Amino acid sequence: MTSNNNDATLFNWEEAKASLTKFMPLMVEEQIHTAQSDIVNPLPEAKKQAIIDIPFQEEPRSADEVMHELNELVYKYRTKQSHPRFFSFIPLALSPISVVGEAINSFYSPYGGSHTLSEGMAVAEKKLMNWMGEQIGYPVKELGGLFVSGGSMANLTASIVARDEKLKEDELLKGTVYVSDQTHSSVAKGIRIMGIPRANIRKVKTNDAFQMIAEDLEKQIEQDKANGMIPFLIVGSCGTTNTGSIDPLHQLADISEAHDMWLHIDGAYGASAILSSHRQLLDGIERSDSISWDGHKWLFQTYGCAVVICKDRQAMSRTFSENPEYLTDIQSDDSNINFWDMGIELTAPARGMRLWYTLQRVGLKEMRNAIDKGFENAQHFENLFRQQSHFEIVSPARLSIVNVRFNDGKHSEQELNQINKKLSELSTKRNNAIYYTTLLHNKTVLRFCCMHPLLTKQDVQQVVDQINEDLVALGLVEP
Repeated sequence: MTSNNNDATLFNWEEAKASLTKFMPLMVEEQIHTAQSDIVNPLPEAKKQAIIDIPFQEEPRSADEVMHELNELVYKYRTKQSHPRFFSFIPLALSPISVVGEAINSFYSPYGGSHTLSEGMAVAEKKLMNWMGEQIGYPVKELGGLFVSGGSMANLTASIVARDEKLKEDELLKGTVYVSDQTHSSVAKGIRIMGIPRANIRKVKTNDAFQMIAEDLEKQIEQDKANGMIPFLIVGSCGTTNTGSIDPLHQLADISEAHDMWLHIDGAYGASAILSSHRQLLDGIERSDSISWDGHKWLFQTYGCAVVICKDRQAMSRTFSENPEYLTDIQSDDSNINFWDMGIELTAPARGMRLWYTLQRVGLKEMRNAIDKGFENAQHFENLFRQQSHFEIVSPARLSIVNVRFNDGKHSEQELNQINKKLSELSTKRNNAIYYTTLLHNKTVLRFCCMHPLLTKQDVQQVVDQINEDLVALGLVEP
């Protein structure tokens, strides 16, 4: 007779219930007060060593003791990217609703690769992907998709499909890919991983608005063709990380169609504008062959929630399915598609369910308003900086990003770069607002990504006021 062994900790759900009941309110309380806390919390050397010194031992330890160490030694020391005044990279802007959705999914932990093993989840995720594809403008009956860990995996997945659709195996060394000088680094990384030589990745110039120049793109394609290369993939950007710029989507589509190429759009950050009141900015995106779209960026999800969507699901299956007979099953119906036949992973969590829960819980109106807030705050930053003659708008508000620079016309370029870097450092030291610098047209600029819906106009005003106070303290402007 098999023993139930209810005393074992490993499968003691009653203990899990007790621990969550005790500790979850404490974790939620910390998140509630994020806006009043320090943003950057570096790990002291002594604390680092304390973590290293925690042994893995034979006997169990109390939940209280382990949770205390996690809270005081591990999770405490992180940069709070969900802070409303964290303006660097693409912030997290973590929604508590997404946390609930992820917690629910973690409890059930459905196997994300198979339709048969997780039918309810599979149907829900397919509905969500179809709906997202419909927002893009893809024909729902033909599209395919897959939830993945992030933009890097989404871009890689789409690029592999493009390679298999447009190149023969013996053509890999001649296959060429076109990105802009503002394209995210993950794209080139993925291209190399899938076997295309680094030398075959072309960087297309961008204009003053940091958009890919279509004329330069076409010129490079024609030149490569004349030299015996095989252009097969254009990667356009819908919301670059540096400036929020959107490439000329219709022009890219025209060129890709004229040369029988695959057009992939990296929309990891900016595709969420499809759900905003500014949908018209993305006109032409429906002509692409595939798109990446991150939920953990401008849809406010926990990390690890992204999607790759292809206009033609059969193309995805031709690349990733090991069962040729399977292809006939999906020509007219996607209801029983296994996600392992649409991408690289066999074992995967149901990454999309937190987003499904969030959209169902908050509704599209609230999501739209939250995304719109990013547009509004970026524009408010720009307006405030334009009111003062000693600021230069290097890249105006696009999506939720604006780039500015102190420039009083009295200093050399090198001096201006140092001054702007100093302004960023002073703010980081103060630890109340974080805006790191980036480089645009060889100028060091202050970059503000303002996508957090809890960022207020008063917050924006205070940040600008503080920068001016720093300039006064540095003796660069009059008080």
